[in-house]
Amino acid sequence: MARSLRRDDDGVSTLWSFVGVVILVVAILGVYYGYVVPKLAAPPLRAQGGDQVQVDYVGTFVENGLVFDTSLQAIARDNASYPKAFMFAWHASYAPLSVTIGSGGVVPGFDTGIQGLAIGDTRTIAVPPSLGYGLADPTKIFIKPLLESVPVRVTMDAASFATKYQATPASGTNVTDPFWGWTATVSVAGTIVTVTNSPIPGQLVRPYGAWDAQVVSIDDAANNGEGVILVHHLLTSAQVDRVGQKSAGGSVVFVVTGVDTVAGTYTVNYNTPTKGRTLVFQVTMVSISRLY
Repeated sequence: MARSLRRDDDGVSTLWSFVGVVILVVAILGVYYGYVVPKLAAPPLRAQGGDQVQVDYVGTFVENGLVFDTSLQAIARDNASYPKAFMFAWHASYAPLSVTIGSGGVVPGFDTGIQGLAIGDTRTIAVPPSLGYGLADPTKIFIKPLLESVPVRVTMDAASFATKYQATPASGTNVTDPFWGWTATVSVAGTIVTVTNSPIPGQLVRPYGAWDAQVVSIDDAANNGEGVILVHHLLTSAQVDRVGQKSAGGSVVFVVTGVDTVAGTYTVNYNTPTKGRTLVFQVTMVSISRLY
């Protein structure tokens, strides 16, 4: 006689028990690997005193955001997104900066600011003068008028003439003023050399070879016959920290650090441009070597 079909309650119960065990195991493993294992993982190595580290950085002035230095060639090349200060200079090669923390190899504010970073971390560090390059020397800062008076006629001896114009004085000859670039006529009477400056009203000149200026007017009779040339320096606030003079070797001689068109003045600063300034560094930790 054929066996009748019936529900196998014992088998169904066993199956659901197995499924329940699987779900429980998965849940336990999920908790373990999602919570317990990360908690047990070693924390990242963070830079501290004595470590040898490498960092990438972008240094800017807090007042205007102009880049004065960077370890990143891409940023050095990008003047549109990262406008450069006058003091900015290209590196012979670009690589992260190597620093032994606490050794004094960098300014204190930078040294302190990179401590606590793990590899890949980025931080913005504000470094005041006291933790940076020190205070500026006020005797090296000069406020000058935007509208400058220049004598029409200047007298000097032959040696001074030769030094300034790199020529021997001779009456009736013309020379070019080495600073303003305009033409001047030479007259010699005994040991006295008189140079008569002869710019043209409206003429554009370029003092220090750095910015434009314009001859506004010429008064030959002013100052008891010495004469006065009025020259307007065409400087704006947009040129602060962006114009100045460099030596033949490329070092900064001075930078224009202020323009006040209301007061009619501009400021020439002969200090190292980073002195007396709050500097902002965006740094990224590249590597950390711990020797102990």
